[in-house]
Amino acid sequence: MKPTRIPVLVLALLVAAALGYLLAETSYADLPPLPALAPVSLALLAVVEGGMAWVVRGKVRGRRPSGRPMHPLQIARAAVLAKASSLAGSLIAGVYGGIFVWTFARRGEIATYGEDARVSGLSAGAALSVVVAALLLERACRTPDPPSEETDL
Repeated sequence: MKPTRIPVLVLALLVAAALGYLLAETSYADLPPLPALAPVSLALLAVVEGGMAWVVRGKVRGRRPSGRPMHPLQIARAAVLAKASSLAGSLIAGVYGGIFVWTFARRGEIATYGEDARVSGLSAGAALSVVVAALLLERACRTPDPPSEETDL
């Protein structure tokens, strides 16, 4: 499996932001209100993945001998979770970012625009923290390079 490429995540974020802005522009009145706890759930996901990255990194590097060792399949599953979370997080951040730009520009017109701007801005930031935590988890799943075997003759 190849590592996640940052330009792919940036492109996904920008496309999703354009779609989020377009969605808000064309049908904001028909959308349900943004869930106020969306940033909290995204932040919790980021904390969980960050914690997983810390544990997996210690186990892979051999710095955590206590407890049961991680099976290689568990590490592979963590890597797959990290790849999926980084892409999903960038898409979610983009959509919320696009909605944020649209509602922030109009926050003085109607009171709900200001509230939706706050929720969408916090959600976009929390989704970006999911991306960072997922990239850290993916990096933690890599095995360290073996030491070079130089022999003195």
